[in-house]
Amino acid sequence: MKNIIIAVSLLVAMLASPAFSDHHAPNLAALEMFQCSFADGKDIGDVKKVAGEWDSWVDGKFTDGYQAYIMQPVVYNGADFSIDYIWLGVAENHQTMGRVKDQWFAQGAKLQKKFGAVAPCSASSLLTSMELKPYAKLGEAGYLQVNACELNEGVSYADVAAADKKWISWMTDKGMNLGAYRWFAGVGDARASTTDFYNVYIAESMEERGKAHDMMMKGGMQVAQSLYSELMVCDKPRVWLSQPSGTIEPS
Repeated sequence: MKNIIIAVSLLVAMLASPAFSDHHAPNLAALEMFQCSFADGKDIGDVKKVAGEWDSWVDGKFTDGYQAYIMQPVVYNGADFSIDYIWLGVAENHQTMGRVKDQWFAQGAKLQKKFGAVAPCSASSLLTSMELKPYAKLGEAGYLQVNACELNEGVSYADVAAADKKWISWMTDKGMNLGAYRWFAGVGDARASTTDFYNVYIAESMEERGKAHDMMMKGGMQVAQSLYSELMVCDKPRVWLSQPSGTIEPS
């Protein structure tokens, strides 16, 4: 069974691999994720109303930068994902995220009750995001294609980093205008989970995502399989609409 020690060890090994020089150290960020379902008679409009209150309330209360998103499933199987939305928070690093959470715990109890009244959350977790190919419109709405992956036995992150370098080069050369990120599961992940990380691709629109899909069908899939098939096994992807719910600038 995978656990946080394994996940952190894999991330450290990847950062230490020869594929990442000091010049090209990847951009990392801390994520928090809440998986939530609507209360009876409530919908995403009710969630956004409370999120609007949060956006007004939080100004001046968080001392560090924090970006919040509301993620709704748009292409998925409800038997696999029974939740209605995900609250995704992004901070510069895990110390900053911890400070934000301390400030929320100390001051946000009343507003937390409002969130819970419209859509109680059944799970929360902390993850680490690594940028592979930057998304040009980070901070704006986008469509996230996400799938969960496990490394094959004996594969090192030096192997993965080398494959990533070739894959991102192919995407760039072919004009595939997606952002690419890898999210490493961490604290709060299900005990039975065997996921090592999530591959995340971000498109500005469903049309842009569809364009990338067509490119995969016309040769990209063969390239990706040649690079990754012996390194990892990934499940089928899902697509989420991610909409910004508020940006807190550091004070």
